[in-house]
Amino acid sequence: RRLVKIFAGRMNSKKVLALALILCFIAAAAAQSRVSGVNHPRPAKLHRGNAPVRTASKNSHLDPSNFLVVIIAALILYYGASRALRPPFMDMSPTSQEAMAYEEAAEAGEMQLHTTFMFVIVASCSLVMIFYFMSAMSVLVTILFCFISSLALGALVYPYVDRYTDHRFSREVDVPYLGPMPILFFILAPVCIVAVLTWFFTKSWLLNNILAFSLIIFFLTSVRLSSLKVASSLLILAFFYDIFWVFISSSIFGKNVMVTVATGLNVPIKILVPLMMASGRHMQFTLIGLGDIVLPGLLVCFALRLDDAKGIDKKMGYFAVVMIGYCIGFTIFGFVVGTFH
Repeated sequence: RRLVKIFAGRMNSKKVLALALILCFIAAAAAQSRVSGVNHPRPAKLHRGNAPVRTASKNSHLDPSNFLVVIIAALILYYGASRALRPPFMDMSPTSQEAMAYEEAAEAGEMQLHTTFMFVIVASCSLVMIFYFMSAMSVLVTILFCFISSLALGALVYPYVDRYTDHRFSREVDVPYLGPMPILFFILAPVCIVAVLTWFFTKSWLLNNILAFSLIIFFLTSVRLSSLKVASSLLILAFFYDIFWVFISSSIFGKNVMVTVATGLNVPIKILVPLMMASGRHMQFTLIGLGDIVLPGLLVCFALRLDDAKGIDKKMGYFAVVMIGYCIGFTIFGFVVGTFH
């Protein structure tokens, strides 16, 4: 419960501003899914330490992995929406203290209408700063993502480890500035830090995917939409934001700002899926930018909450419709990228 309060936050305005800044990097990650499809004369390379991560070449054919990413994204969204609605092993009955504490923390992370406009403004300013000061900002962003990835990984596994250890480490100790913290936090923290440092030095694609998955669940359970109006505003603004920074920015800034930033940041802002039919000695990948999951995922979580509030079976309600629409859209996207590059 203490972790929920920390991760969901108590300082609403400051937290929203910080999340808007971080979400801009996730939005930038959406451009990574286009890198493999933008006129590459040879396989694109997203640097992974000393070994580059290779995406499909223009001469490659449609691969089953182009559709496997749809299944992966759908499963992540299903789990994320379910966990955002009811955290694992938490008593969510109306009279439960846990449920009331979680709902209070979740309400602090609700996006309002003005927040969607702030997201676009802060994200755009951050993209321009990273674009012009790439060398310095890449270090800052890497440190930021390593820190957040550690928190996200800890938040992901905490309830399962707590349940597996039969709550033996749930006793709280006072920590300056943080208040009471469970002992399990101090057990998981070094493990998560080691996992992040291992990814940092090896750039393992498996660890990259684990951290990316943790970040997705972290944001889907920390931020939620307050209404359909907010959801519409966010996705419409993100739509035009993406169009401008991916396709129009080059005519103003001389380069494609979004793709330059996305390929210049060496952080876990993408999920890598190996191509099944790739030829050659090196593994080739298709990928999903986190922005392609998180931003639609906020609407998916909202639809599931709406079904739950109205007592509608999620298999027959808004959640099912939104998930089907997302899968159809992503399937078309995978076909176009895999076929036409």
